[in-house]
Amino acid sequence: MNASTRSADSRSSRQSQADRSRELLQPKLLAQLSSLELVAKTVVDGFFTGMHRSPFFGFSQEFAEYKAYNDGDDPRFIDWNVYARTDRTYIKRYLGETNTAINLIVDVSASMGYSSGEVSKLRYAKFICATLAYLARKQHDAVGATLFDDKIRETVPPASHPDTLYRVLAMLERTEAGSGTQINESLQHITSTLSKRGLIFMMSDFYCDTDVLKRNLEVLAQHGHEVALFHILDAGELEPVSIREMRSPSTLKDLETGNEVKVTADFMREDYPARIAAHIKALEKMALRCGFAYVPCNTAQPLDDVMRQFLLTRQQQR
Repeated sequence: MNASTRSADSRSSRQSQADRSRELLQPKLLAQLSSLELVAKTVVDGFFTGMHRSPFFGFSQEFAEYKAYNDGDDPRFIDWNVYARTDRTYIKRYLGETNTAINLIVDVSASMGYSSGEVSKLRYAKFICATLAYLARKQHDAVGATLFDDKIRETVPPASHPDTLYRVLAMLERTEAGSGTQINESLQHITSTLSKRGLIFMMSDFYCDTDVLKRNLEVLAQHGHEVALFHILDAGELEPVSIREMRSPSTLKDLETGNEVKVTADFMREDYPARIAAHIKALEKMALRCGFAYVPCNTAQPLDDVMRQFLLTRQQQR
């Protein structure tokens, strides 16, 4: 076997391994796993392993100072050049180590419970949150989470203690879709409770007034928080299969208010796609103008697509 053949075989093997990893990140397969911790580990191991740069480390990459190495510190940050000169072990400290907290804000209202397939919007949001929380813990970042519907349902304050990850995951595990949505009132409450600047990751279908949402998110940005919006929509909301089959008027029911509205086949075929596209475009444009990361999420997407889009968007903003 010559060198070129071995190289081709190696590339083929790596591609095969990548394909298997990608298959594992399909939402319907992740839904079969026994816990969110296992989901998170599967996603992180399948996608983030081997990355040269952390997606979080460097939120504030400005170098601050050296400190003496202590038990429990990450040995990756030891400055070996200093060690060679002084025979003492020091690690570099960055401002991000003390200024960054990761806050996961999750819409758990009734509309998030919708599913046209095997994974609801809320469950998909839980997959994303679990992955981000797990990754944050691996990198010794503080992580916390807040759940809301028409009020704040539950909160785990950001902390870097190892138990915090499991508190966040346990809270997500036991949470079911609730009632109506008061996204802007909830954001106002959350803003008033955050005392430390950091990363705000918000998961929602964002069925709300975009202008009002913009004003409340801008307050977070003014307080020094970096904001990322994960816009989670079901595949059936984006392209309802039943639209092509509709021949007569149908009645649609609002999951949160219980209100019913009759729609014609023509409306669903022509007006509905235009309205959902306009809703998505308005949110994306608002995020772009405000400097927020915007990550569109289709519940049929593999999780690596979402993470790749998030990292790409964040990199472009830096």
